[in-house]
Amino acid sequence: MTQSVDPSTREKVSEVFKEAASVGLAVCRTWGFYDGESGLQKSPSVYDEHVFKTVLTRVNTLNNITYKDDPTIFAWELMRCTSDPSGSNLQDWIQEMAFHVKSIDPFHLLEIGSEGFYGPSTPDRLPINPGRYYGQVGADFMKNHQSLEIDFASVHIYPDSW
Repeated sequence: MTQSVDPSTREKVSEVFKEAASVGLAVCRTWGFYDGESGLQKSPSVYDEHVFKTVLTRVNTLNNITYKDDPTIFAWELMRCTSDPSGSNLQDWIQEMAFHVKSIDPFHLLEIGSEGFYGPSTPDRLPINPGRYYGQVGADFMKNHQSLEIDFASVHIYPDSW
């Protein structure tokens, strides 16, 4: 997120699109929780409109199409492996952000971007997680993907750190 918002590093984003397009690929752009720098949502119901405007209305320098209308963008990803021990805050955030992103860009696919851990909604699958702790981090793969605005599921796998 920081790369595309900061004018001094914005060209890096264009380079990624250029390289991907040269081999026939579309690129998935990541959104995220506010991390103290340039997150899309600072807190529940509080969005950084500058980041929204910068990313969604940014013009792809390769084809002169705004990102929200650009067919070379495959999908938007809401987060990068974020968890919430309560589980409810994360679920509420996913629901709220999915609806908000789709209200601005209903044309691109949307996914969450989680590590794929099973949670309380599927107690029979908890033993499949890489350890007992991962069923308690607040991410619940099945529940998190039930929002109607979420178009597909993916998982981020980090076996070396599990």
